[in-house]
Amino acid sequence: MMSVLRTPSRRLVGVLAALFAVTVWAGWLPITRLGVLSALAPADVGALRYGTSGLLLLPVLLARWREVPWQRPIPIIIACAGAGMPYFFVFAVGLRLAKSGQGAVLGPGSVSAFATLILWALFRERPDRYQLLGLAVTLCGSFGILFHDVVSGGAHLEGFALIVLGSLCWASFTVASRFTGMRPLVNAAVVSVVNASLFVPLYLMFGGFSHLAAAPWHTLLLQAGYQGALTGVVALVSFSYAIDRIGPAAAARFMPLVPVLAAIIGWRLLGDTIDAATAIGLCAVAGGVLIATRVFGLWPSTR
Repeated sequence: MMSVLRTPSRRLVGVLAALFAVTVWAGWLPITRLGVLSALAPADVGALRYGTSGLLLLPVLLARWREVPWQRPIPIIIACAGAGMPYFFVFAVGLRLAKSGQGAVLGPGSVSAFATLILWALFRERPDRYQLLGLAVTLCGSFGILFHDVVSGGAHLEGFALIVLGSLCWASFTVASRFTGMRPLVNAAVVSVVNASLFVPLYLMFGGFSHLAAAPWHTLLLQAGYQGALTGVVALVSFSYAIDRIGPAAAARFMPLVPVLAAIIGWRLLGDTIDAATAIGLCAVAGGVLIATRVFGLWPSTR
């Protein structure tokens, strides 16, 4: 009886953790684009993100060093690259070339597709028809908005390619996180500290400090706080927790909610308008999430 009662609660907590993480990441898109289009380069924003989160989580890694499966380096390397500087750099440069709305739509839809395909190809975790239907609806919404931007002349194919590459990195992190077997906080600590240790010294060696010194203090504070603390620590721990509770495929299927939330945040904070084509596409993306996640029993059946 207790195990029956715990399962819905476990999944509900996982769903809430995933929703919180994607809400933070929805805000990350306009915040990152604001940073890389102002006084900061992608490398500057990346140094603030991983430098801050690495410093905050270093005590956690030192305290729980023995919980890290160092004897299985491959999934750890994939996770550190998939949610680390390789991911951040290509995605940030992609946001420099493409609009934030385009990145918000194309990126999360690609993450969901890549995670499903990786699990299917490498681990024979074949999605059923409801999961495939949800994924198809999500991709239709994503590429519908993309097609609209191409027809209207607002597309930047180089930026789109980099955003898709970044999405592949994040999908790899999503899958690899399950196979590391680490607790969410330890998982986030490894990703942050490893990336900070490898990147920040090189960044400072090649004149990074002078770049930061020339930027306005409020810009540095915003990027360090949102990127390093909220995105790099709190949201990453929350998403890792969701992976642990509902699995990598289910967690990845919440990512297409990012463009919906990003559009709302961009409209409220930046005054970005949402045209009819974008609104229809965003509804399709959200509908795909509901179809795909319903099969996991995250909400009660209506039958």
